[in-house]
Amino acid sequence: MKITRLLFTLTLFLLLSAPAFADSLLSGGNLAHNPFSLSAKRISTWKKEGTRVFIAEKNAGVSQGPFYIVADNVVCWFHEEESMQYEDAIIEVYCEGDVTVFHGENYEKFEQVYLKFVTLTGIEVNPDILPIVFFEEEQPMPFFLRGEDIRSRGEEEFLSMETPDTIKTKDQREREELIDIIADQIDSWEEGDRRIVVALGNVKIKKEDMTIDADSIILWFDKSALPDVTQQSMALPLSELYAEGNVTMRRENDFLIADRIFEQMTEDRGIIVDGKIKTTIQSGQEEDVSGQDAAFRSKKDKFEGLKDLPAHVTAEEIHHVGKGRYEIENGQITTCGYGHPHYHFKGKKIRLIKSEEHNIVSSKYNSFYLDRYPVAYFPYLSLDIQKKEKLLKDWEFGSSSRFGTFIRTNWDLYVATGGKQKEWSDLIFKLDYLQERGIGTGFDFGYRGQDLFGSVETYYLNDQGEYDINRIPVDEEDRGSILWRHRQELPYDVRMDMEYSYLSDPRFLREYLPHEFKTEKDRETVFYLRRTEDNRAATFLVNQQFNGFDTTVDSLREKNYAERLPEVKYQIISEPLLDNRMLFSSESSITYFNNTVEQSADFRKYHPTLTGFDSGTVNEATETRPVARIDSVARVSFPFKPWIFNINPFVEGRATGYSESIDTSDGVAEEHGDVTGRFIPTFGLDWSSTHWRTYSVYNDFFRINRLRHIFIPELRYIYSPFVTRDPGELYQYDEIDALDSSQILVMGVKNKLQTKRGKPGHEKTVDFIDFNLDYYMFPTNSGIYTEGINGIIVRKDNFINLDFRCQLNDIVAIVSERNEFNTEEFQFDVLSYGAEVVNPPDWQFFAGHRFIRDISSMIMLAANYQINEKWSIMGKEKYDLKTSLADDDDGEGRREERKNLKTSFVLSRYFHDWVGSITLELDPIRNDNSYRFDISPKGLQQTTSRFWF
Repeated sequence: MKITRLLFTLTLFLLLSAPAFADSLLSGGNLAHNPFSLSAKRISTWKKEGTRVFIAEKNAGVSQGPFYIVADNVVCWFHEEESMQYEDAIIEVYCEGDVTVFHGENYEKFEQVYLKFVTLTGIEVNPDILPIVFFEEEQPMPFFLRGEDIRSRGEEEFLSMETPDTIKTKDQREREELIDIIADQIDSWEEGDRRIVVALGNVKIKKEDMTIDADSIILWFDKSALPDVTQQSMALPLSELYAEGNVTMRRENDFLIADRIFEQMTEDRGIIVDGKIKTTIQSGQEEDVSGQDAAFRSKKDKFEGLKDLPAHVTAEEIHHVGKGRYEIENGQITTCGYGHPHYHFKGKKIRLIKSEEHNIVSSKYNSFYLDRYPVAYFPYLSLDIQKKEKLLKDWEFGSSSRFGTFIRTNWDLYVATGGKQKEWSDLIFKLDYLQERGIGTGFDFGYRGQDLFGSVETYYLNDQGEYDINRIPVDEEDRGSILWRHRQELPYDVRMDMEYSYLSDPRFLREYLPHEFKTEKDRETVFYLRRTEDNRAATFLVNQQFNGFDTTVDSLREKNYAERLPEVKYQIISEPLLDNRMLFSSESSITYFNNTVEQSADFRKYHPTLTGFDSGTVNEATETRPVARIDSVARVSFPFKPWIFNINPFVEGRATGYSESIDTSDGVAEEHGDVTGRFIPTFGLDWSSTHWRTYSVYNDFFRINRLRHIFIPELRYIYSPFVTRDPGELYQYDEIDALDSSQILVMGVKNKLQTKRGKPGHEKTVDFIDFNLDYYMFPTNSGIYTEGINGIIVRKDNFINLDFRCQLNDIVAIVSERNEFNTEEFQFDVLSYGAEVVNPPDWQFFAGHRFIRDISSMIMLAANYQINEKWSIMGKEKYDLKTSLADDDDGEGRREERKNLKTSFVLSRYFHDWVGSITLELDPIRNDNSYRFDISPKGLQQTTSRFWF
């Protein structure tokens, strides 16, 4: 038993000590009986004070018994005289650069290693190809000096993961690196103070980080620095070089092809005949934009897809005029790597300036060619290709029934001028030609700093058209927009947002900037300060609509804006009280409104005579109406958790005061009412509970690997028994003014089925089915007041909200979202559903239907198919089976008709660097049929698209 325990202890000790084999490298006494071997591509040696020093460069290796070390460079100090006097000898070894120490199957990596070996058999030196170079004196190479520094410390061993620092000594001098010459035939002779080496047939030259291949090469060396002629390794300095015949030169990220090259190496000058310089566009530093709102997001990374694209400069003669500087007469610049490029610039005088941070190409008198045809002229260009800059940022051309033939372009002005402002800003010039409407121009200026960023976007067009969308006449020829957005972090955790917006008319966005109109927030003029600390926030807002209309309205009808001049607000969110038994939340604001009373559909419902809708005239009440409002709402909740339930009852009170109200004393709504106020009490309850259960269910077709069901029932009840002032006696600015007595009950349940999918050992949890249901009930028929695009809207009918999504497998998904079922009329008010089939990157399909009662019944079909590696096609169709339209101008009668909403096809061709697309669109809603061609970097293309309503 004792022997068994002893064996177990020894085995455990050996296993635990295996990862640390380098620390016990010197303890192996039996190693001394094994030969010590040193190998490398180049080995040189000298002897000093009885110690033989070996320098092993490039792919160096040291081995003794089971130990083997590989590194970029190795220095060995062999105590040669001591080995003659004693039975064993000591070999000190210093290894540097990507050091790997092997011991059997184990290995460790370091940057520096210093060890001492003991040998009884001496040292074996094995150069790979070249013979050993012998020196009479010590050669103070940088890595040798670093080894001497560590050796002088008297340590037995040294292991380091850190990159070594440069050691400065009085005797230190730069040592010229050797040049490798490989060829079928090499000859050499002397002429005066120089030695000439001629290499013929399949010549390869390696010098530092430069490699040259050619049919024949002639090299001129300084005679004093040249070793024995018989060696195929020549010492620097190399003064001149001439190469001809299929010459290729590789240097860092650059690649040069030429018929002949002559270089004066000491002066960094030369000439390249029939040459092409290829340099790679490098990736810049990534900008962290996390947490920034979409409206303020920087456009700096828009063309990140240009990363790693090559740039080619070609000419009959390229003059090398200095270090990293080239001049070209009548050359061409392109990023297309084909022998006959698809596009290029031709310039009469081109300069290429290369440095560690920049590759700048500047050119005068340039013509831009597509294949062999010139399409544009530029007097001056300056491109920083290492910063992935492009003069022509984006462009497209085509034809439209509304605009005629058009071409839209975006130009980077900093690229054209070589401005240093690119470090902190961008300046894009927009130039558009619309045959039927005129010429549009504008600037996009983006800027960024340490604690700020922003953008200024402008556009102007002298409109020559007669009608906009829906046959609305064009009143003003001078049309355009200005948008400035700025964000800045101030001291004391204060953030400032500013926005200025100007639009020439309410239909400009919809007509000329449809993407911004559909996706961006409403444009406004705002000054906003916000300071947050823990669960408290204070804000200051000035909001004024200089446009005088709602920028999202697509008609002559104008909606005046609820301007706040200013609004001060303070919030407290869930402040614990009474040892967390209570939570207190509040929001208080002081607002000064300054706009017309014609604000919303809800106001017109309460005060039709005040706005002139009954009489057909608008009286003086539509003029500016300044009103001050003080509002404060406070809520106290009492959350507790009995067993598995989360219960949160709350009590809320809202007090609001107005500097002016609506006078309804004589039964007619009139302006200039008294100062007034009101109070709204509210009681409520939130209840929820979370349950889950797993099932051992498996199915190969649906990719089900067990199921987990998560079930969350919820209930919410809100009751406002009364209001002390009816909303019909108040000016309506937002949903606060429209609040009335109400009673709302919401019962809901969230269901989620989850399973595991993926390769064995790499499974991930995925949502197989999501099914959520919420039932909204209004016992007092008071409804929900919310703020809509045209004012306050009210929903009073009881309804059920349903959302459903099922990811059947990795390819097929069924989606049905934002459905509303009216339980009083027992029919759907809104119903949408569809099936999505995705098998990237080859194909993607979607078919869906959306029904809105009394308005529309639209079907949508979409497909994206990758025909082959070069071609893809995408098509979309939206068709309304039941469009509700007014029969006459008064809108009293209504009729239904079927109508095509939009048809589009996109054919894309993938080139080696770019993607060209031809798009055909039929848009009856805009009364616009168009086709266009555009081209963009391949990195900007999305592999899949989400097809939905």
